[in-house]
Amino acid sequence: MITPDRIAGAIAQLPTLSTVATRLWSLTRDERSSVADFEAVIRPDPALTANLLRYANSAWFAPRSRAESVRQAVVLLGVKRVCEVATLAAAARVVPPRLPGYGLDALGFWQHCVAVAVLSERLSGELGLRPPDLTFTAGLLHDIGKLAICSFVADQSDEILSGLREGLSFVSAERRVLGLDHAEIGAAVARAWNLPPQVADVAAWHHDPGRAPDSVDRALVDLVHVADGLAQLVGFGNDVGELAREIDRGTRQRLGLKVQQLERAAGDCLEPIREMGALFAPAGGPR
Repeated sequence: MITPDRIAGAIAQLPTLSTVATRLWSLTRDERSSVADFEAVIRPDPALTANLLRYANSAWFAPRSRAESVRQAVVLLGVKRVCEVATLAAAARVVPPRLPGYGLDALGFWQHCVAVAVLSERLSGELGLRPPDLTFTAGLLHDIGKLAICSFVADQSDEILSGLREGLSFVSAERRVLGLDHAEIGAAVARAWNLPPQVADVAAWHHDPGRAPDSVDRALVDLVHVADGLAQLVGFGNDVGELAREIDRGTRQRLGLKVQQLERAAGDCLEPIREMGALFAPAGGPR
């Protein structure tokens, strides 16, 4: 079992997510904010500026005209997508070269996170839903708890693997051995990084959406849960317990999701996932 003090220490030792992303999200909630305000936050960050222009001019976004400046990129992409790009760039910087305990390197972890983000948005389109706010970002950061807990998982790997052999899912084995799981820790990391509450809610409940309280954005949690399972099925899995993972039947019923819609979303997203993952690959993985 891990004590609260050790968990707090592990979270405190994580690299801090760039404050630029959180400042941009704050601007989206301010009705008085302008394009110039977004430009003023982005321009002092050369890496984000470069990433924003790369994204705005990428085949993934397929722009009608080329963006040559931050201001043009903000206008072209819209402020919501700009915030998502800032979160992508910031998140890529904090992924370590390896996540011991999960058998993952930086690229494997990153591709899964990007896959869940892209699939979450695509599924909402298949359902004819307006994507809930923060769908992409919540999908991208749903597994951030693994960054803080991976060394504890490595220390207790024999006991966790024993749980998997008994038929437990990875998250259930984590909970039995460690007393908590990466989903719970992910919510704590999101709060420590001052991310929007919806991001913390998705991190907390993405493995068990049926038990989420009524106060959370249910559609958002359901979309990320399904996308997480779908990512495993199409080759973007990220843990040794993926064979014991299932998509919650209640989630599919609440969303009214059909198998054909899952198949279309998976087929349409494979290339965008690879492109987006490569565009913002973390330093620990190949570019």
